[in-house]
Amino acid sequence: MTWKRCLALAGAMLQPAILTPAAAQEWQQYARPEEAGFSSERLERTRQIADSLLSGGAFVVYRGKVLVAWGDVSRKLQLHSVRKSLTSALVGMAVTERKIELDATLGALQIEDTNQLTSAEKSATIRDVISARSGIYLPAAYAPSEQDSTRPERGAHAPGTRWFYNNWDFNVAETIYQRQTGNSIYEAFAAKIAAPLGMEDFQAADGFVAYEPSLSAFPAHTWRMSARDLARFGQLFLQRGIWNGKEIVPANWVAQSTAAVSDLGNGRGYGYMWWTYAPNSYGSRYTALNMYASFAAHGSGGQAIIVVPDAQLVIVHRGDTDHNRGWATGRVWALVDNILAARSGEAKADAAVVALAPLPFATQLPPLVKPQLLPTSETEVAALVGEYDIGQPLHVWITRYEGRPFLFMPGRGEAELLRTDAWRYTIAVVPGVVIAAQRDSSQQVAGLTVQMGSRTISARRVP
Repeated sequence: MTWKRCLALAGAMLQPAILTPAAAQEWQQYARPEEAGFSSERLERTRQIADSLLSGGAFVVYRGKVLVAWGDVSRKLQLHSVRKSLTSALVGMAVTERKIELDATLGALQIEDTNQLTSAEKSATIRDVISARSGIYLPAAYAPSEQDSTRPERGAHAPGTRWFYNNWDFNVAETIYQRQTGNSIYEAFAAKIAAPLGMEDFQAADGFVAYEPSLSAFPAHTWRMSARDLARFGQLFLQRGIWNGKEIVPANWVAQSTAAVSDLGNGRGYGYMWWTYAPNSYGSRYTALNMYASFAAHGSGGQAIIVVPDAQLVIVHRGDTDHNRGWATGRVWALVDNILAARSGEAKADAAVVALAPLPFATQLPPLVKPQLLPTSETEVAALVGEYDIGQPLHVWITRYEGRPFLFMPGRGEAELLRTDAWRYTIAVVPGVVIAAQRDSSQQVAGLTVQMGSRTISARRVP
C-alpha cells in the first residue's frame, strides 16, 4: 500500500420514478429480490463471489428501495476519489446561490500555489477546474503515483483545451468552494445534503484534510462514509436532485455535471467531477452493463457509486482499503454487470418490503478502532524534525508545517503525524499506521519505527 493510492449521458436522462425514502426513516428493502423482478439465486451467487474476493460491502437500490445490502453497510470507509462528486454537488448549489461564477478565472480569485502560477495558468476558469481541463500541471496533495508519472509538462496545453485527471484541479475546487461560500465543505455537506436526505451515519467530523505541504498549498478534502449513506447520494442524483418533493441539488446542475464535457473515447466521458458512460462503453466483458448509459463516482480501491437511470438502479461498492483489501475498477464493473444480469422480470406493483436486512460477508474483518488524538506540543515537534535513514540510499524526513509535524517518505508521500500517545503517532490517510519515536538514554529522538500492517520499517536519525 502507498499513501498516494491510499448529458445528459448519451441522450436525455429517462425521468425516474420518485420513490424517495423519507428523510427521517431508514431504508426499506424488498422482502425478496423477486418482488423487484430480480433472481434471488443469481444475486446470491454474486454475493458469494464478492465475499470470496474480500469486498468491503455493497448496497443496491432499485426504484428507491433496497434490492440487496451486503456486508457492514453502516461502516464508514475512506471515499478516496468519490469525494470529487460530492464536492461537485456543493459547487452546483453554490452556483445557483450565485456564490460561485463558473467563468471566473483563477487570477481574479487570487488563486496562488507554492509554485507561482503563470499568467496563462491564471486564465483558467472554475469551469475548467471542475472538468479537469485547467491546463495547470503542478504537483498535488493526495495524488496517486500514476498521476504523478503521467502529468504533462507544465505549459503543455492551454487552459480549457485538454482533459487530464488532475488532483490539483480537484483540490483547488474544494478551496474555491470554501473561500467563496465561507463554509467548511464538511459542514456544508452535512447541513445541505446529509440532513435533508436523512443520512444515518455521516457527520461533519468524518471529513479530514490531507496536506502535502512540500508539494502544494492546497490540501485534499477527503471523507469517510457508509455504503447506505452513499446510496442516498446516488439516489438523489438518479432523481435529478429531488428528495421528498424538494430540490436539494439543482436539476440543471445534475444534468450538466453528469454530462460529458470531455470525450475520453469509446463512449466514455468526464463531466463536472463525474465519469460518464454511453451504452457499449464498458468493454465486451460487461454485456448487461453495456445495455445502459450510466454515470459514476469512483475512487481507488473499488469505491464506487454507479447510477443507471434507465434501469432505475443505484449501486454502491466499498473496497476495504482500511485493511488493504481494495478492488480494481474492473472488478466493480463485473459486480454491477452481474447484478444487472440478475434481472428476470418486472417489479410487482404491490411489492412487499421489510426493514433493511443486510447479509454479512464471512470474510469481512472488524473495523479499525479510531484512535483518540492528542495535541502535539511545540517541544515534541521540534524534537521530531529531522532526517532519518532507512538504509542507504533511502531517507525519510519529518518537517514542520504551520507548527505541525509531517512525515515525508519518498515514493509514498507526505502526511501529518497525529499524536495518539507519548511519542506515538498515526496518519489519517492510511488508518492503522503506527509511527513511534525511539529515544536514546538522554531522551533525544534517535530513530523511528513505522508499522504498516504486518510490515515494520526502522529508521535511524541522521546526525
